[in-house]
Amino acid sequence: MKRLAPTTSLLLSFVASLWAQPAKELPIGFTEWEWENRHLIKEYARDTDPPPEPIRNIAEHERMQGVLIRYPLGISTSIVKEMSEDVIVYCLVNASLENSATTSFENAGVNMDSVEFILGPTDSYWTRDYGPWWVVDGYRNVSVVDFTYNRPRPNDNDAPAKMSDYLNTPYFATDLIHSGGNYMTDSYGNSASSSLVYSENEIPDSEVNDIMEAYYGIDTYHVVDDPNGEYIEHIDCWGKFLSPTKLLLREVPESHSQYDEIEEVVEYFEDQVNDFGEPWEMYRVYTPSNQPYTNSLILNEKVFVPIVNSSWDDEAMEVYQEALPGYEILPVTGDWLSTDAIHCRAKGIPDLEMLQMFHNPINNQDTPLNEYRVVTIIDDLSETGLVFEELKVFWKNSSMNDYESILMNVCPEDIPDCYDAYIPGQPSDMEISYYIHAADYSGRDETLPIAGYYSFQIAGFISGDVNMDGTLNVLDVVEIVNHMLATESLSEQQMYLADMNQDGIIDVFDIVELIDLIIG
Repeated sequence: MKRLAPTTSLLLSFVASLWAQPAKELPIGFTEWEWENRHLIKEYARDTDPPPEPIRNIAEHERMQGVLIRYPLGISTSIVKEMSEDVIVYCLVNASLENSATTSFENAGVNMDSVEFILGPTDSYWTRDYGPWWVVDGYRNVSVVDFTYNRPRPNDNDAPAKMSDYLNTPYFATDLIHSGGNYMTDSYGNSASSSLVYSENEIPDSEVNDIMEAYYGIDTYHVVDDPNGEYIEHIDCWGKFLSPTKLLLREVPESHSQYDEIEEVVEYFEDQVNDFGEPWEMYRVYTPSNQPYTNSLILNEKVFVPIVNSSWDDEAMEVYQEALPGYEILPVTGDWLSTDAIHCRAKGIPDLEMLQMFHNPINNQDTPLNEYRVVTIIDDLSETGLVFEELKVFWKNSSMNDYESILMNVCPEDIPDCYDAYIPGQPSDMEISYYIHAADYSGRDETLPIAGYYSFQIAGFISGDVNMDGTLNVLDVVEIVNHMLATESLSEQQMYLADMNQDGIIDVFDIVELIDLIIG
């Protein structure tokens, strides 16, 4: 893709900015000079044709091969060390500081085999705000789709193009002014931002939405007024998509000055549905003193949650653990602000040949079923082929210690890349946990969710309610008699309910106990 070269005026303005800027690290917000010269932002814009359709914007909670940071750091080396245990640490660094970065990382015990330096100047360490956004394009490439960083910082604005060059990915760009901290997506075409994205772009709001759809495949764009009333107006200061079905929003006491505004946002999302047409599963994290708990980083199986030595830190960790069972929830410290924490300073880099998996989790069941169908779209971007004997659903109920597996089959419907399996019917008043496993011939071995499991509850029925209509009467006796005469068969749930004395046999003794129960 063709990239526009900087104009002479741009270069001159940048040189002038260097003289005007102080030597210390830039803030996440505007400096005085930047605010007065924010008109320069447009000069750093790039624009290409959109990616080929269909386009899918990759979400933070998908599989990442790396994480993007910058040196000098905005996070501690202990956090870098933790990241390097699992993923590639892509570090933007000026060539003159590479040795310093190496020494700092080595002294902290960072796994240097997992560190890759990308040389070149940067203006700040807010890699979330200026780092690359990623899509799977119509040619099944993981591609960078750039935007114009909403700060007059040309070196930062160049970071997505640098990453595209370094990883040899396709590159596309829109001249839309935006910021990564003011953006979250669910991987299914739903995204959200504060209305800052509208106010920063001098075009009709509908055109902003059209650009988001054309370049990122976003067909539902939730744009709401920022409830925090802060200078930054970034959505990660108060909300986060945890998965395609789960949403985390901050909570404050009624005495808080932004209580009404925050609850208005909550009410807005309570009235919305996810891509499956179902209400969002909502989680609230208590931030009475504006703690930055929503400004967390999901990096595969780990969730880095910023803590601030507050009495509410433990409760915040518990909310994340409840929302994401099986994930490793890690508390991390730093010089965090209410408007700036780890999410602002690090950004995931997706697996460029990821094993994509899409599934609508099974909801709680009001009535027990004979079986529970698990439908999954499984697509290997590596194009090496799926290992079919490894396409499995692992499940257990709340009375089982270990998971059992079921092999998945091609869906009977004419749906590309669709596979299904059936969890057998279970006794009522049970919780079922399950996860999906897949592998391809590239060596990728993936589960969905990436860590932990999905779960759903089966409604409880009292012993003897064989027809599961909520009452005990002669109709339940008839069901047992018909089963014993082999004129009708009972499901596994019904067998469980009919076995009144729990001896594993359906016989006349169960009928006697049921009749005694019915007549009191």
